[in-house]
Amino acid sequence: MVMAAKDSQAGEGPAALEDLCRTYWRSVYLFIRSRGIRPDDAEDLTQEFFYQLLDGHYLRAVDGPEKGRLRSFLCVVLKRFLADEAAKRATRKRGGDWQPIPIDVSELEEHLQAMPDCLSAPEAVFDRQWAQDLIDASMKALEADYAGAGKAGLFRALKPMLQVQQASPANAELAASLGMSEGALKVAVHRLRQRFRDCVRSCISDTLAEGEDADEELRYLRSMFASLA
Repeated sequence: MVMAAKDSQAGEGPAALEDLCRTYWRSVYLFIRSRGIRPDDAEDLTQEFFYQLLDGHYLRAVDGPEKGRLRSFLCVVLKRFLADEAAKRATRKRGGDWQPIPIDVSELEEHLQAMPDCLSAPEAVFDRQWAQDLIDASMKALEADYAGAGKAGLFRALKPMLQVQQASPANAELAASLGMSEGALKVAVHRLRQRFRDCVRSCISDTLAEGEDADEELRYLRSMFASLA
């Protein structure tokens, strides 16, 4: 995805990279805040980072095709960006067709209050939020998949079952409300979970270079949730 954005001034590459930026900006913001930077300054730096990224400022230094993870790439160039900004402390006037990415940091600021160790481990904060955003993106893709098949109502009804590991006492009631037998409901839930896993793997693959191990990345991202337990 990064190479496509670097090599093409038109087409799907830049648009796809912008979509990824909109999905994963929270990781960038939390990393910046974890470096002890004030909220207002962190918002400005987040916008400036993505401006420079989408403008190709950091993509020009990428050689390819090389193996790598978008997660790791962004973390490395983010550190470089912050070092550059600390050195110049200058506000860059954004021009052309640049439109700031809409961000709402209120929820993230509440999240930071529950993470007293964040200042000592900004990389871990970045990766934890990356994992959460990947799950959210996978859920949106799954919802769009069901909606496209005319099953938006079924998705809304079964979505809570993605959080349930065992059969719920309410299964009979849910099945009746959907006009299904309990057996059919179990099959529908199984398919939902399988398709969700497929969406997660697809989203992970979008952030990996060709040849990278999606299962390895999935195991690592799972460990980010385990570290919060």
